[in-house]
Amino acid sequence: MGYTTIFDGTFHLNKRLLDSEAIYLLEFSQTRRMKRNPAILQSIPDPARTAVGLPVGEEGCYFVNEKWDEDSEVSVVNYNRPPKTQPGLWCKWIPTADGGGIQWSGAEKFYDYVEWLQYLIDNFLKPWGYVLNGEVNWQGEREEDIGMILVASNLIILPEGAEELLRYAVSPVSVPNFVWDCFKTMEATGFSLRDWKEIIDKAVELGHGEAALWIKPNFDKYFDGMERGFEFEGEVIDTKDLRL
Repeated sequence: MGYTTIFDGTFHLNKRLLDSEAIYLLEFSQTRRMKRNPAILQSIPDPARTAVGLPVGEEGCYFVNEKWDEDSEVSVVNYNRPPKTQPGLWCKWIPTADGGGIQWSGAEKFYDYVEWLQYLIDNFLKPWGYVLNGEVNWQGEREEDIGMILVASNLIILPEGAEELLRYAVSPVSVPNFVWDCFKTMEATGFSLRDWKEIIDKAVELGHGEAALWIKPNFDKYFDGMERGFEFEGEVIDTKDLRL
């Protein structure tokens, strides 16, 4: 299952990546981006990361030595949730063979590709002193699902709003006051979310019919919130407290 998008083209850098930087980006793309315990990672060898001078990062976001604990996974806090600063579990943008650009790795089911490109620009390419330009065309499994990613001087021109897309992808989902109150009531009663039908039924049972009506046309926001948590005026509900 899942959905595959293919990409044609290359983004070009103003100069070649250092070998250490190219190696790190390759390791980054091959590592499942899982929420980890940074305290455990502090003493773990991570040569590709240290070679480019990066810290472990928030929730282990820059860690790439996955082979170290691929069996025991002692540092993993949540296998199915990325560090809070990253938009997904896999980044499939990699350096070109000559280190002079960025391209698709060829891996199927690459999601959040615009957000990931923005992340690479913000966290690696720009801080390392590189400028990215170029265009890459994409084609989804549906014939009408086509488009282009256009980058000029580290700015993603198309699609528009890439920085906002990344910001949304790594932030808790904001919900109206009445939905927030409903979720807080469920949290207080110890209710665990199993599927959307159950939460709607429970909302009605608890007297939060307005929240139930909000959920039905906002499935995308609801499921995004299940991954990243919900927030209202700065207070955050971590969904690990609300589901099995």
